[in-house]
Amino acid sequence: MGDGGGEVSGAEEIRRLRRVADRDEIRQLAYRYAWGLDSRDIDAVADLFVPDVDSGQGIGTDAMRARFHRSMSEVGVTVLFVGNHLIDFDTDDEAHGLVYCRGYIEPLDGPRPGRFVEQAILYRDRYRRYDGAWKFVGRKHELWFGVETAERPLHQRPAEWPRHHDGVGTVPYSEPTWKAFWALHPSAR
Repeated sequence: MGDGGGEVSGAEEIRRLRRVADRDEIRQLAYRYAWGLDSRDIDAVADLFVPDVDSGQGIGTDAMRARFHRSMSEVGVTVLFVGNHLIDFDTDDEAHGLVYCRGYIEPLDGPRPGRFVEQAILYRDRYRRYDGAWKFVGRKHELWFGVETAERPLHQRPAEWPRHHDGVGTVPYSEPTWKAFWALHPSAR
């Protein structure tokens, strides 16, 4: 029963709870995408998409996997912070959303090695429930801005945490997926 605004049926209550669970599952897509890219787990990132995804360079998760191998071999360390995430449902099995992301990216090209770029990113997403799980149908990456940082965070001594609070840490370098990715792309680094 509602609080003076009328009764809510059992079916409506179940529908509301389903939407809460669906929103949480969709938010996990954005978080898993960010971690997958940061740790270079390209297989995990490609698996977040529907099997018939249009990668812009071909159809399917294999095409998406190839796209990410190309794009992520052009950057070193990335740190993607997922922020605001708005989700609207079109049907019970389709939705769209906006995701804010703040990215710290080490470009591997350019005249100054070790430089970092900070980006304010907006993803325009489409989602579909596929085989019982929410997946990306597509992500459109847009940019508010990108600015080169004055700091060169990877040009510090090792932090050897917890010995030092500053310095270069072990993430993502110790991740097995990071090591495997760069073993496939040795000339890019």
